[in-house]
Formats: sequence, structure tokens, C-alpha cells
Amino acid sequence: MTREGDPGFRVALAGTDDSFVVAPGESVLDAARRAGYWLPFECGWGSCARCKATLVEGELEYLFAQAPAIDERDQRRKRFLLCQTTPLSDCVVKPLRIDDQPPAERPVVDLAATLVRIEEIGPDIREFTFTLAAANGEAVEADFRPGQYATLEIADGLRRCYSMSSLPGANEISFIVKRYEGRPGSTAMFALEPGAVLGMQLPYGDMWLRDLDRPAILIAGGTGISAILSMVRSIVGDSAWADRHVHVLYGAATRSELVCWEELEAITEAAHRQYLHGALVQADESWAGGEGLVTHTLTALLSSALSADHDLLGAEVYLAGPPPMVRAVQEVLNENGIQLDRIHVDSFG
Repeated sequence: MTREGDPGFRVALAGTDDSFVVAPGESVLDAARRAGYWLPFECGWGSCARCKATLVEGELEYLFAQAPAIDERDQRRKRFLLCQTTPLSDCVVKPLRIDDQPPAERPVVDLAATLVRIEEIGPDIREFTFTLAAANGEAVEADFRPGQYATLEIADGLRRCYSMSSLPGANEISFIVKRYEGRPGSTAMFALEPGAVLGMQLPYGDMWLRDLDRPAILIAGGTGISAILSMVRSIVGDSAWADRHVHVLYGAATRSELVCWEELEAITEAAHRQYLHGALVQADESWAGGEGLVTHTLTALLSSALSADHDLLGAEVYLAGPPPMVRAVQEVLNENGIQLDRIHVDSFG
């Protein structure tokens, strides 16, 4: 199956005459997309399991062996994640389906991103801004839905996902990132200087604002505010949201880590039916908002008379933050009867 001179292995799609070459170190999903075959996916990072397929022939290896959606039972059944595997030989794979067009909400493209600005916005928290170009060097506008994220190739073999804080439709794109000791991704991001050029793919993820006539609750923990901020910014001036109740809940450890708080205050205060709720684990006497975890503030909101007036138990919920916070918030939502299909999540870390 491999032709002489091919820079990798050939992967055939079972039941068809179609095949494509996967370069060394490239994922099967990426190679298929670049060849014009759109296979099922959502996160692009190995956490959602939407891209599971069956290996009919050949041998594969995982690029990221710690991907959350990897299941030993699946591996025994020769099921694998398209987004996290690369072939070790020519292969035949059987995906759930094959499309010739991308999903409307995830038209993923490969871009070159040039770092043009770094702003320190909190303790070990920065907003990184890039300009975008196509493979031919032509400037392009970012095409995504507020709440989604991109995959950045920060260094050789080092890829990480970050949510956009900016709005789509512009040549510049921004991300809010926190530095974590001992984590290669954030360490490498914080070592970048203006002028650095990275490979970038976008958009990924299923957390984006639905055009539904119901209240919305937007919940951010830590730098999960990047995705939520993009959502809040997109609502400004949108007549479709003028009469909807929107509650923004934002939790952090300290006031200095509650970045972009002033902008959120200005947006919600100017809006007709938007409300901002903050929660600090380490609150001082100057803080007038909630104390403790964001789940405490959420519980109080859902049980208040205000929530009954706004029918928040029927709201659409958007949630971004580290996994422990996300799980805790989901438990509160479940306890209050908010249905799973109305909860949209970006869990990172």
C-alpha cells in the first residue's frame, strides 16, 4: 500500500477505495482532514472519545498515552482515538462515518500564528495575542464560535489547547494562560517572546453559545475565564440577547487572580439583564462578593428567589475550568435538576 517516496504510512478507510498518507508523528485524524476526509471528532485532544474508530489491519501507537478517553477495553477490541494515534505500518481503519465537509461548528484549519503582544494581567497570568496567516502567508481572520479553543504547537512535539478570549472575525487572536510549575506547556508558553511563530489549529470544542430563547449561566474557574470572556464579549450589542437573563459566575483563589473583572463589571452593568457574581477562596475585607468556592455562589444563586424569577433551573449552562472545579459544579447542577444536555463544558488541565 505504501508508495515509494511516501513520507509516512498509508491509511485506508475500510469499505471504500479511499486512503491517505500519515506523516511521521502526525495523527490519523489530522492527516485525514488534510486529505479532505472529515471523520468524527470534537476535542482533538483525546478527552471526548468522539473520534473512536476500529483498527482493521496494521499497527498504531498513541501520541499521548495519558489521553483521558483511552480505554483498555477499547484497545483490546482494537478501537482507538483518531486524534491521538499515528501508524507504525500501513493500516486499514473503520471510522463511524466519513464526511467530505467539516462540521459547521468546527471547520478546523491549519494556521501560522505570530506572537505580537504579551500582557501581564495577573500573578503568573498573561494574555497572549497572535496574528494569523494561511500556509501561503496570507493574513486570515479567526473563524470560531466564542467559547471554543485552539491547539498550539508551542515547540517540537509539544502541543497544548487554549481557549480564545478574543472574538472571531479578526486577524488577531488572544488566549489567557496561567503558568504552572512543572508543566511543560505553560512553561514553554511563558518562554515565548514577540515574533515567535507557532503552528495553530482551530477551532475545537463543543462549548459555544447556543441561539436558544432561555436564560444562560456562564461559569468560569481560574483561566477558564478566557472562554467565558469571549462569550460575554460576543453578547454585547447582540439584539438576540437583549432580553435574556445572563448570569456570569467567576471564581478564583485571590482577587488578583480574578483577571478581567473590571471589564466584566462594565459589560454586565451596562446590559439590561446581565449579572456578575464573583467568588474568592481567600477573600479580604475589601471584597464584597461571594466567599469560598464558585459552587457555593452557584448553590446560593440557584436556590434564591432571584433564580425563580429568572427560571434559572431552565437555563443553558456554559462551564469552563479545571477538572475538579468542573466536576463539583456539575454535581451542583445535577442536584438542582439541570439536565445534562443543557450543560456545555470545557474542562482543561
